[in-house]
Amino acid sequence: MKGEVKRGRGKLYLIIALVVVFLTVSGVLAESIGLSDDVKNIINSVVEKQGINSSDIKSVEQVGFDALPPQVDLKNIDTTNLAVYQVDYGGDRPVFVITASGETIKASPPKTFSYKMLLDYGVKGEVSAPTFLNTANGVEGNLEKGYVMIRDGSITGLSTNLEVLSGEGSIEIMIYVNGQPIGFRNTIYADSPGVKTDYDTQSFGVVNFKKGDVISAYVKTDGDIAFKDVINLIEISTVD
Repeated sequence: MKGEVKRGRGKLYLIIALVVVFLTVSGVLAESIGLSDDVKNIINSVVEKQGINSSDIKSVEQVGFDALPPQVDLKNIDTTNLAVYQVDYGGDRPVFVITASGETIKASPPKTFSYKMLLDYGVKGEVSAPTFLNTANGVEGNLEKGYVMIRDGSITGLSTNLEVLSGEGSIEIMIYVNGQPIGFRNTIYADSPGVKTDYDTQSFGVVNFKKGDVISAYVKTDGDIAFKDVINLIEISTVD
């Protein structure tokens, strides 16, 4: 018997195709199994549909692909992640169950790492005019100078601490990506002298960037305000 299977949307379609072919032609069963009780119940159900009581099963033994019986022909099937088991239920013809291999079932899923990083910007001393903030090593940023992203990701947080010296108005900390301002920013309203703070968070996937993009920070004022010692953090999050 030859079971010819076209690759479709993954292992599920392969297994369904095998069920149809083997049940129709030779009574060979195919079902994707795991280790849960729910899956075991599925296997029992399939076996019982062939007129076999699951309680009659005497043994289930794995069969090597190089020792398959003639009625199980897997020439046209990728057997990399498959295993064949012979089910002895006391009848004159054993039942063969094709499953996802034990190694595949036991293998841990690929790990997904989540990375968070804080980009440190600031200005030491008095500020009285709009300016780009300095990076952690003291280099003043601009439309082209800033932190270069090494992975795709999102900007997920922004915090600011500064001291208002005099005047009234508002101070905005703006984020630039590749020289373009984005909508996510901090706004501090200066109505009296003293230390002021603001922080905001954003969901992952809203304010995105690509690896290789340059992120810089800019402080903009509205009104006649003098302030000093800007401490600013931008939180970025990436996922592999």
